[in-house]
Amino acid sequence: MDVHFRAQYLTAVVNKMRGVDYDATMLVKAVKGKPINGYCSVTLGGREVRIQDNNRDRALEWFAEWAAPLIRSIGQGPKILIPIPNRSAFLGSKSRPRTAEMCHSIAKACGSGVAVSDILRWRVELPKSTNAASRNPSLLFPDLTILGSLPLGRIIFVDDVFTTGGHMIAAAWRLQQIGRNVGMGLCCGRTLQTQLADPFTVAPEVLSVGDYPGRRV
Repeated sequence: MDVHFRAQYLTAVVNKMRGVDYDATMLVKAVKGKPINGYCSVTLGGREVRIQDNNRDRALEWFAEWAAPLIRSIGQGPKILIPIPNRSAFLGSKSRPRTAEMCHSIAKACGSGVAVSDILRWRVELPKSTNAASRNPSLLFPDLTILGSLPLGRIIFVDDVFTTGGHMIAAAWRLQQIGRNVGMGLCCGRTLQTQLADPFTVAPEVLSVGDYPGRRV
């Protein structure tokens, strides 16, 4: 699975933080729906936009503006955006994943041929991801379930932050069980603790999914 990232996400302050580091981190927080202090500046399509707390929901539109060309680049035919559920999107919860809002913004930016299928839910509310074990796909996989049917089309996962890829792998495994594969993932933030020269230029990565546990080949 090819995974693309909008910006570096520094979860802790590092030495010699630059203005662009704060801009990238605040963009990710705005897309996640978190309050932000001050403002950040982001360049989109050659123009500079300012994100602050009173317009942070517009960050979804600006993320979608970045994502739409990537989706168009994979060719013609229907495409299905699937949000990776956040920890509070579990069975019986009325919580709608923020990632679903991201998907709808992307679909609007893309126009016809792109649909959203918000069909993944956790069986129970997950604990906060605080260590490697909480992101282990083999542990996450049993707690993930599919609601309803999945339309035909090329599948694209959408998530707010990518750390190890464990949630995407678990979701890909669950789709394997119904005979579907995922070719692309889009994330706003990539957790990296080493500063990049340009935190808004993060190299895409190939996420190795493999087969789901217990699959007979």
